[in-house]
Amino acid sequence: MQRHTFPNPNRLSLAILTISLGIGIDGIPAALAQGASLEEVIVTARKRDENLMDIPESVSAIGAAEVERRNIKGLNKIGLAVPNLNLSMRTDGYPNVTIRGVGAYGMTQGVGFYLDDVQLFSDASSRFGDIERIEVLKGPQGVLYGGSNIGGAVKYVSKTPTTEEVGGRLKVMTGEQGILDIEGDINIPLSDKWALRAFAFTREDDGFMTNPGSLSPVFGVDYNQPEDVGAFEQSGGRLVLHGDITDRVSITASARYNEYDGPVNNWAREMGTPGNLQYPFTLDTNLNPTHERETFGARFEINAEFDNFDFKSITSYTDTESDRHTDVDLTQLWFFNTFRPETMEVLTQEFRFSSNSDGPLQWVGGIYLMDFEETMNSFLDFGWIILEADDPSVHVQVPFETRREDKGNLAAFGNVTYETGQWELGLGLRIDRWESEEEAVDIGHSASKDDVEVLPKLSITRHLSENSMTYLTVSKGFEPGGWVGIADGAPPVYGPNGEKTLAGFDPEEAIQYEFGWKGSSADGRLQATAAVFFIDYDNRQFEFIVPNPSGDGTLIDGIENIGDSEQRGLEASITWRASEYLQIAAAYGYISAEWDDNTILPDGSANLGGQTPPQIIDKSLSLTANFQKPAFSGFDWLANFQLSHNGTMEGGKPSGGTVTNPEFTVLNLQVGLVSDSWELLINLDNALNEKYYTDIEPFPNFGFGGLTGTEPAEIIIGTHGHPRLFTASATYRF
Repeated sequence: MQRHTFPNPNRLSLAILTISLGIGIDGIPAALAQGASLEEVIVTARKRDENLMDIPESVSAIGAAEVERRNIKGLNKIGLAVPNLNLSMRTDGYPNVTIRGVGAYGMTQGVGFYLDDVQLFSDASSRFGDIERIEVLKGPQGVLYGGSNIGGAVKYVSKTPTTEEVGGRLKVMTGEQGILDIEGDINIPLSDKWALRAFAFTREDDGFMTNPGSLSPVFGVDYNQPEDVGAFEQSGGRLVLHGDITDRVSITASARYNEYDGPVNNWAREMGTPGNLQYPFTLDTNLNPTHERETFGARFEINAEFDNFDFKSITSYTDTESDRHTDVDLTQLWFFNTFRPETMEVLTQEFRFSSNSDGPLQWVGGIYLMDFEETMNSFLDFGWIILEADDPSVHVQVPFETRREDKGNLAAFGNVTYETGQWELGLGLRIDRWESEEEAVDIGHSASKDDVEVLPKLSITRHLSENSMTYLTVSKGFEPGGWVGIADGAPPVYGPNGEKTLAGFDPEEAIQYEFGWKGSSADGRLQATAAVFFIDYDNRQFEFIVPNPSGDGTLIDGIENIGDSEQRGLEASITWRASEYLQIAAAYGYISAEWDDNTILPDGSANLGGQTPPQIIDKSLSLTANFQKPAFSGFDWLANFQLSHNGTMEGGKPSGGTVTNPEFTVLNLQVGLVSDSWELLINLDNALNEKYYTDIEPFPNFGFGGLTGTEPAEIIIGTHGHPRLFTASATYRF
């Protein structure tokens, strides 16, 4: 397999920084004075509408046109589009994500996901459409967003109904893998003050992995599993009502539904070694991994304008039901499987007050409440080999994760900015009380813990000219603590009377120092940013998976605090409107991270000091070009490409060992014709057909060869990046 490499990234980063920091208002070539300028990008990162270039922190945004034309329907493409964002899609609802190396994979949250200012706790990997933009906020977002945003936040902002006219679109996409993807939206004015907007989608996809259906070892049983192990169906929609009650009061009410039926964590059973990975696209199991998930969400927003301030209330309710089946040994040998039925209910309420004047003093403050209830009643399905049976159909089910968990937050927050002359000072503070209570249902034991976190933020901005500024921002974030133990399938913990009980893990905290620069040319055709950052990351939470101390051969998992680490890095970006027809953008990110000296694993087995923590991509680069030029009869030619390069990453868990995931490069292309009413595109994703994993880790070999010693005792499991995919789409707008 051919690997695709890039020039020395360190030299590239220096070049980008040199260009960015060297741009002055008078330094833009005169030739750039002709042609269209870049569109202003408005974001709500600080919970008010602001120009992206005026915010003293790193924020990336992907607009509606790019979301649609790049076919961004899941998290993987967002991760490839934004440097220093390590994001892969898990179909169990919990994305694997880190931003600037903060956060972790698996059961930990780390980075917050939002749809219209409502945090997504149960289905962040669902598909959301009719999107106005996607915002990526880098670094701890403790003041305005609270816990579970220690690494940053990814925000989906949907389109709002308007009273202007009836309009909408219908898009049909088909291609390889038997893909049929249909989505549409419509805006309907109900009166001069009320409007309705609806969005719906459906997708059928055979996937790219297959189950060859080999006979099981020893008994030669055929378990008759479907060949298309990665096939899935997904559908959903959203309905939004918006209107004015009075001249100063408006409401927005919405309801959404998502349904998914497909694989869960579709790992490849990798028998290669680092530097010689095989990237198999077959998964030869006796039970295909499956996941059925349904989510219903409702949101109600009130906006009121007063003489000296604005008021906003956002109430949300989300209900998710999820059933997951996993063949843990990933082979035709029936070692053991898991069945994990789970329900989640989330209720949130935010009351927000904000300034509404154009004066030098701007402020926002409010109160936030959240209640999260989860129930898990899973079991292990042991096969004949563990039971030492002579009949391959013999199996027994035993309780595994039997828990009820209740988590809550109550917070007060505020952020103030004051501008005087060339300077702007920003101060923020959040006082956040969190609580975590868990009950081990099978033994009737429960435990709770709570604490109060104080999260400050400071920013100092100096405007160098009308079109450029430099800033220093210091921010703090945290991830709440919780419980593991018998209720989480973790190693049994025994109380004073010898009963199995629960063990807790503590919150983690991060403080980030960011120094940056943002600037644009006087004609508005070029924008550039550069930032360096340092993050002090304490008491890091990581998922662990270890052999069960009972010796029955099964695995147990949970969350533990490992220790402290430091991250430092840089980011730079340039966007250039090269002509009326062509726009080019480049962005680069670099991270260096290491555990503090004498970071000892909880079991005392290793000293991690000086090593790189897992799930941190050291270098990442994106390059995009969008070309659109008149063709004929009201149509324009359109040609876009997106090139993404990710460097190496250590995958795995501190307690279970790590393995190096190689660098990879992904090229996506779109070409076609567009008009006011029609958009006809041919899409080629991963045009270089690069083989790569989005996440990777060591894993015990539960296959027959691993148990008999004819194969290594440990293998690698990985989640494939999508291979080359050809599709064609037609969009009609009315």
